Amino acid sequence: MRPWELQSRYIRVLAQRDQHDVLVQAAEDLIDGISPVGTMRRYVHENAAPDFLIDEAFAAVPIWDGADHVPVVSVKDRGEAARSRLALEKSKKFLIRAYVDPASLSKPNFNNGEPVWSDPDLGGASTFPAANQATGDVDAVRQDLDTATLQHNGLSGAGVAVAIVDTGIYRPHLARRLGFNPALDIGNSWTPPTVATKPGLNRVGHGTMCAYGVLAVAPNVTLLDYPLLLGRPAGEHTVRATISEMVLGYFVLIWRTIPQAALVVNNSWGIFHPSLDEFSPGDPRRYIDNPMHPFRLYVSLLTSFGADVVFAAGNCGKGCPNAVCLQRTAGMIMGANTYHEVLTLGACDVHDVRLCYSSQGPSIAGMFPQKPDVTAYTQYLGSKVQRGPRGFEPDTGTSAACAVASGCVAALRSRRPPTATDPATMIAVLQATAQPVGGAVPNYDYGFGILRPVAAGHSLGIIP
Repeated sequence: MRPWELQSRYIRVLAQRDQHDVLVQAAEDLIDGISPVGTMRRYVHENAAPDFLIDEAFAAVPIWDGADHVPVVSVKDRGEAARSRLALEKSKKFLIRAYVDPASLSKPNFNNGEPVWSDPDLGGASTFPAANQATGDVDAVRQDLDTATLQHNGLSGAGVAVAIVDTGIYRPHLARRLGFNPALDIGNSWTPPTVATKPGLNRVGHGTMCAYGVLAVAPNVTLLDYPLLLGRPAGEHTVRATISEMVLGYFVLIWRTIPQAALVVNNSWGIFHPSLDEFSPGDPRRYIDNPMHPFRLYVSLLTSFGADVVFAAGNCGKGCPNAVCLQRTAGMIMGANTYHEVLTLGACDVHDVRLCYSSQGPSIAGMFPQKPDVTAYTQYLGSKVQRGPRGFEPDTGTSAACAVASGCVAALRSRRPPTATDPATMIAVLQATAQPVGGAVPNYDYGFGILRPVAAGHSLGIIP
């Protein structure tokens, strides 16, 4: 049977395996942009089992001593010296993707005694039809953020790479809307093996909207196109992207961008509802409320190397939650969007009013509760990636807020590299300089308040 023919009775997981020469080679194939199928086929043949079907198209990624072990790296590690710390042959453990019979999970020696983890479906924190009226335009956003002062002080994103982890970028549309052709690093971008389009030429949509939000604040950044929300297990046309696609993409992103002086990673995506996690509450294999899920290893590695990782809070707030939330609004900031080391964004309009769909804290039980961290602007007419019955739709959702925030961080990184201010300190500065809103600070509606990049620049000493 093929993987997609097993969905009705098997579940998809990320499985840990001991190092094997085939797994090392498959990881190298990924880095080199080569299909891993030919390499993995021998491993699949040698490890065939009726209740454990290995997905040969996934390849393998290193997790060194296991998902709870992060190699010791720092913001000062660069180039080959950094890569030597993450050498594939040093990894004692690798992750593969498999389809398993749920009845087999409780067997004493299932997967040779090695752990497995949830691989739930994901989606973008996307536009929201029930609140599709623009409250302003992109110029109002720029005015509220005082981007003129940022650029007057050389804070335009020059020298900073921004990875758009999304549905892909269509660069020609950005050029038409912005009046200039934004920089795109094709060599350090990456496309999942199941996606045929080239970097910068993906269909106009959610990812292009996010790239526009970044460029509206920091026009001189260099974009990296990581259309991971388009990636999915081969043949599974009915599912969205999965957390395993993020694991693959983050692995490649780390390997390719270690030499970057400054990197911001925009993640306007998340898991829509707890029911999408295959495992029950309290199960250590879960993703949504498990701080030890292996995806966190890659997030931790990125921040250790100095990358600023920015996430959307989601669109399940009290007032008008997105339909995919199934009316659930409590504890709906989940998974990676809750990690302590990421900057998580709520959403407000250009009048500083929280949008009714912006997800509120506390996060799902078991994870860092104080989210969102800060709030940024959304619901503005900007990218014009979608036309509705009354004209162009605004850029909405915590997706757009996340992108605007990534632009703010990139602007500050123009003159404040991670070797001077590490990501954790940058988050603390952004929290301390945010405009307080909503009573006690922090609160679960706005976090520490609305992002104020100029105030942050003053605090960092890069704006007089």
